Amino acid sequence: MEFGVVIYYIWQTGVNFHTSGTVSLFFVCIWEHIIFWRLALKWPKLMRQWRQVEELFLQVPYQLYVTFNMKFWIWFWYLLIMFGGSCEHVLLVFNSFQKSDLERRQCNLNVSYWETLYGRERPHLSMVIPFQYWTLPIYEWLNLTLAYPRSFTDVFIIIISIGLAARFRQLHLRMKAVQGKPMPAIFWLETREHYLVLRKLLRLVNNELSALILLASANNMYFICFHLFNSFVNIGVDWVAEMAFWFSLLYNIVRTLLTLYLASLVNEYTKKIVSCLRDVPSRSWCVETQRFSQQLSVDVTAFTAAGFFSLTRGLILGMAGTVVTYQLMVTDVINEGSIKQVTDYCEKYEHIEDNFDLYNEQSVE
Repeated sequence: MEFGVVIYYIWQTGVNFHTSGTVSLFFVCIWEHIIFWRLALKWPKLMRQWRQVEELFLQVPYQLYVTFNMKFWIWFWYLLIMFGGSCEHVLLVFNSFQKSDLERRQCNLNVSYWETLYGRERPHLSMVIPFQYWTLPIYEWLNLTLAYPRSFTDVFIIIISIGLAARFRQLHLRMKAVQGKPMPAIFWLETREHYLVLRKLLRLVNNELSALILLASANNMYFICFHLFNSFVNIGVDWVAEMAFWFSLLYNIVRTLLTLYLASLVNEYTKKIVSCLRDVPSRSWCVETQRFSQQLSVDVTAFTAAGFFSLTRGLILGMAGTVVTYQLMVTDVINEGSIKQVTDYCEKYEHIEDNFDLYNEQSVE
């Protein structure tokens, strides 16, 4: 409902770079909620299939290669990223409180502090819904539902990636233990079948997550570029605004890099399996190793974003190059000498008064 009011507000006031950021925020959050709701309905069936694969890699001989504490790293990345998201939200809320207080004191507004905050943070709602104190908890709940989906989506992709990468790692360690040694054809038949089982599980999971990966990657790129543009326009006049801005920017860059890096581990372990297969002695080369080699050379074993691109290490360099190119273009276009920080928060009220006087003059005429 609020998204509909945002569309109406932008239609009335006009579209610009900053209002498009609000539309993007609501649009991405709504779609992420829808995708997770749909995924929740399919989750029990998907987890039953995952469990069947897990039982295979929790038995001998793969028990010998469980050197990766999956539970620890899942909780570590989850708590770290969500704690960073909480810090980002607290800093941005504190910054909004301080700016609203400055606006109220500078402009001598004859309204309460919370009403000033409401008009500043929800200008689209203030057009259609008068301020009420009992609605403040609802607005804060809406703020939370808009603040955390980006972080939770990335950490969800990370957790799924760690779970699958740990099994590909076990398969790689088993093959590495016999690297360069002559092994019977039954060994390569078994490892090839286990690889195909993991490959099938990856395909099933990717079919459900590909839209979410595409949405998260596009949103992260847009958010980083949006913040980089704002770094040239204005940040604020106090240390709170600057700290909130730079923490948000750096946190989103680090979170995006972590997501891409950890999601690419599946592809990296597959490459290591290929390396082990290339060291098979010629006297041990058989039909099974030939089939295994062909499958590894043809298939790209990695998460994909709805088929548009694969999550590999090369994607990190590609996205970093895109951001650097964008930054150089913005630096070249924007004249830093003309940039001024916001010191007057009453400009919008003066604009409203000018429009009101012009309306009265036209009415008299």
